[in-house]
Amino acid sequence: MPLKFEDEYAHALDNLASALKGSYEQIKQTSTFSSEFDYSQAIANRLRAFYCSQSEVKHFLNKKVAQAGSDFFVETILFFLKLFNDLENLGLTIASEHPLQTKRNTMRPDISVWRGDELLAIIECKTQLGWHRQNWSEHFQYRENKLKDVFPKTEIFLVVMTSCNWGGFGNDSRVGEQLFCLLNEKWPTNDFLTLDSRIEQLFDKVKAIACV
Repeated sequence: MPLKFEDEYAHALDNLASALKGSYEQIKQTSTFSSEFDYSQAIANRLRAFYCSQSEVKHFLNKKVAQAGSDFFVETILFFLKLFNDLENLGLTIASEHPLQTKRNTMRPDISVWRGDELLAIIECKTQLGWHRQNWSEHFQYRENKLKDVFPKTEIFLVVMTSCNWGGFGNDSRVGEQLFCLLNEKWPTNDFLTLDSRIEQLFDKVKAIACV
């Protein structure tokens, strides 16, 4: 008979969702006011932990490419925006990949912000814009036009994890208003990682929209 053994990795995966929920509740209990919590550093810590672990897995299994971080990045922004919503008592619904309409081929933004049935904002999240380094602005404008055709009052934001591989937004006047790049020319595996552009800028934009 095969020997029985305890698979620590399987146990870690089994406990992942519980750890996520537990982290959420712990922060809510210890941070009565949103201003007491450093969202930017928490995001930096979580990104570094993910990318460092995937780098080690890649090395151990001799993989050519590490697991993509795009879904994790969306989940991380989603997690802390939902937390911000709770701590600020904004009463919003924060969703991911939620269809904006019931018809086919409707937009399914990375993150959407709702007040009841009213769509207030969408947030597109990208780890980097290497594939669109030459035409990211045109691509973003296309998405904005497509959104405004159906939801003229809805705001759209773009959050990019790092400017590595594409150079960043430069002197675009929309930086800090609609466009946010969290890390300047560095990857999340850097030691003592901090965000160069704080995510609170975006969260405060969402709060302002919700309070209108």
